[in-house]
Amino acid sequence: MLPSQFPDWKKIGWHFGKKLKDILSPSPGEAGPSKAERKAQRLRDIPRGFAYLDDFDELNSWVTSDVDPVQQANTPLLARSTDSIQDSSSEKSKVLLCHDYNGGYHDYEAVRPDKMSSELYSCHYLQYVDTFVYFSHKLVCVPPPTWTNTLHRNGVKVLGTCIVEPQTPDIEKMLVTANGSFHIAEQLARMADAYGFDGWLLNIEKEFSTNVTKQLLDFIKCLKQALGDCRQVIWYDALDTDNYVDHQNELTMKNIEFARAAGALFTNYKWTEVNLQSSETLARKYDMDMREIYFGIDVWAQNTNMPGPPRVTFPSEGGGGTNTGFAIAKLAQWGFSTAIFGPAWTYQHFAGGRLLKDGRSISKAVDQSLWEGATLPNKLYCDCQKGRPHHTDFYQLNPVVRHACQYSAGSSEFFDSTFKDAFEYDTEDKDRRLLSVLGSQDTFPKLLPMSLSLWEETKKGLPKRVLYGTVTVEGAFSLTVNTRMIGIHASQSKDSLSATQEMPIQSQPMYRLCLYRVNMPGDGSRRLTVKYSRERPSRAATVGVYVAFGSSSKEDIRYKDYEVHYEDEEKHVLAVDLQSDLPGTRATEIGVYCQGTFERDSSLPLLKIARITIKPILAAKPVSGFSIRNVRMTQRGAPPNVQKRVAWEWNGSRDAWPTGLPWSKTTGPFSHFTISTPTTKLGDAHCLEFPFLEGDLSGDDKDIEHRFQVIGSLFGGGLVTCSTPEALRHR
Repeated sequence: MLPSQFPDWKKIGWHFGKKLKDILSPSPGEAGPSKAERKAQRLRDIPRGFAYLDDFDELNSWVTSDVDPVQQANTPLLARSTDSIQDSSSEKSKVLLCHDYNGGYHDYEAVRPDKMSSELYSCHYLQYVDTFVYFSHKLVCVPPPTWTNTLHRNGVKVLGTCIVEPQTPDIEKMLVTANGSFHIAEQLARMADAYGFDGWLLNIEKEFSTNVTKQLLDFIKCLKQALGDCRQVIWYDALDTDNYVDHQNELTMKNIEFARAAGALFTNYKWTEVNLQSSETLARKYDMDMREIYFGIDVWAQNTNMPGPPRVTFPSEGGGGTNTGFAIAKLAQWGFSTAIFGPAWTYQHFAGGRLLKDGRSISKAVDQSLWEGATLPNKLYCDCQKGRPHHTDFYQLNPVVRHACQYSAGSSEFFDSTFKDAFEYDTEDKDRRLLSVLGSQDTFPKLLPMSLSLWEETKKGLPKRVLYGTVTVEGAFSLTVNTRMIGIHASQSKDSLSATQEMPIQSQPMYRLCLYRVNMPGDGSRRLTVKYSRERPSRAATVGVYVAFGSSSKEDIRYKDYEVHYEDEEKHVLAVDLQSDLPGTRATEIGVYCQGTFERDSSLPLLKIARITIKPILAAKPVSGFSIRNVRMTQRGAPPNVQKRVAWEWNGSRDAWPTGLPWSKTTGPFSHFTISTPTTKLGDAHCLEFPFLEGDLSGDDKDIEHRFQVIGSLFGGGLVTCSTPEALRHR
């Protein structure tokens, strides 16, 4: 990495030496698969839902008819509420995740993945993420629809990557114009629209034959205009306005023109506080929003086993890894945003499937340390040879969630969760392998009444009763809220228990667990619906759902409690309007409470919740007028990549769809579809086709006729079912 202050004559010599080295020692990428081999792999990846392009010829010739339905994301981006509920007493940084996971396009990210023995990277902290960039070493990296669907459902913007690397040929083709417009820029905009994501990270890591700064600025402006106001461009800090690949590690006069044209800058990772100070000065001088300057943090820099020169990020000693939050704290202090490069480090570096005594993988434990400040396992079994680089002195004091902007769950009009995680156990698999359902992951609830690090400390302290949640990942997903005593304590005496039980219920202890932070009007125009079944651990306690109402100042929080009742453990529905007693306040929390006494200290289940939904009252009535039809077998592709599919259509008018609920450009009112035979659920689809695999039917059934059923799930609840009118023969 060359410092930006390097004298110009030395810079020229350095770049001459670099070019000579490239000639004598070509990049490893040049010795990779041939163009024909890459094309064959790309065609094999299409039915898996993956879309990417390797060179400018492929990008030039791409047309929208190339798009396979399984490559498209159907979930619209949920518009997060613009009314902030952030704690104004502390600085927070907007967080971007740049997902470079061992090359990308893994099987678990496919629309129909194979079973697996252990979880891989997903993210349970999406309420702390503003933008997600899918990164791979392809010229054009389109985010898999599984990621886009989940991220959009959680309100996170998704960007693809256009990266020009040293071995990329024909870079001049990028700036070819026709009729005053840049064809490549328009192609990138069309791709974002066709595949359903939100824009591009532009990363130019190769110099042009001549200085093309003006043309490149015009290219960026053309791309921005073609994408429209609802999508974005971020410029990566590599190529500068002198036509050198010279990472600045800050906002400087050598990259500010590109940053302003794009609207946002992603800096390199070797910054210091001096770089922050000079960037602030320049941003204020040129009236650039400091929140649109994302300073990079290299998570991998904490490793001591990396080949080549040590990777450096802030702080220079021990930065990255479990200290990622320390750098975010510094950026928050200055008012800049954060770009975390390689967040899947927790699963890639600590791979191996080792489990701790509590059942967590080491990867998950490290992930919780990075994000929440949980105590690291004493032994991590990674291949860092020097010391214990990840057990730093202050990682627990600076978890990511402490310094990242937190966003409310849902929009100001709509929220829906069935607690789906990214992985579930296959109940019919004797080896208890996992199925990836990455594209169906819901907004994950808060499962503890305090931070994870504080929870660990509380367990070592005085006795305290708490509520906490557990999510079932086997069979149908659900959330169970439990109660228990934590801390080092002796059993409660019968005398004190009896005395407490004799108190009126209103005077007995109250316990609360916030599941979601929301930000919705408290004027009665929204309806909360909770599908639940109640457990019965104690007759001396009431259990229910609460809504907290307040304002951004948090000076006056009011709770409204809604008791739920026990009746033969059947599923019930609680439906209440979000109506505050305080004028001008909004609903800020949805949670569970209990009040009363319990006869034992160990864990007791209180309430099992299957679904939480909030939507406008006018949309609360059952929706009609939509149907599924023409379920059939079809096929796509050409030999040797022919694939059989179940296909269908939906029918209905958007005029019949309630205002305030999501609407998909490809699947209309349907969030997803479940496909099954009379005996077996095959899986879910987020488009109007479902890839049919040989393993979907047992060996004895492959040559017999089958009926297929398609069940469409509407956004916000409701099902529409259609079966094949006659048996379809699967050959």
